[in-house]
Amino acid sequence: MISPLPRVNLPGMNKRLETLLDRVAAWPQEAQDDAVMALADIEEKVRVLQSLTPEQRAKLEALRETINRSIEEGGSYTDEEVAASIAANLNAWENKRKGA
Repeated sequence: MISPLPRVNLPGMNKRLETLLDRVAAWPQEAQDDAVMALADIEEKVRVLQSLTPEQRAKLEALRETINRSIEEGGSYTDEEVAASIAANLNAWENKRKGA
């Protein structure tokens, strides 16, 4: 059995994540590689979200609300219908923001 690495306490880290990371050293290499890729993807998303301006965050939130409403309403939509709806909602939001 592989001996665990010494525990590193990182302030602010979720306890469940800390426990999971403690066990990673015992995983097969392929699983570790998958974990690295997954965490790198998450880190990139976090970096992008942190770089958004307040206006961009508001736009993203409006889009999320539209998507959630659509999911609640159900139905089946083509990719073109979804794209047109998103564009229309974002344009409406922009016009409202600009006071047009």
